[in-house]
Amino acid sequence: MRILENFKNPDFWVKVLQLATVFFVIFVGISLILSHFRQIFAGDFAAIYEEEWADGKWVNYFLIKAAISLVYAIYMTSRRKNFQRQ
Repeated sequence: MRILENFKNPDFWVKVLQLATVFFVIFVGISLILSHFRQIFAGDFAAIYEEEWADGKWVNYFLIKAAISLVYAIYMTSRRKNFQRQ
């Protein structure tokens, strides 16, 4: 029941969005480095674009990572006890 009470608290959502944004940026960066290290090192960003984001593939690429980031942020923020601003 506590998580439903947290959903009603506006400070909870501020913390969730802050954590989700940071985690999303880190998650995208690490996944790009792990899957395209050679292209990044060679400076072949056109190949990365064609493989990951061309023809509407960017929607699935970012949507999955955004959903994972949001779920992670909700979980981690709900574990906190205090949401009051300081």
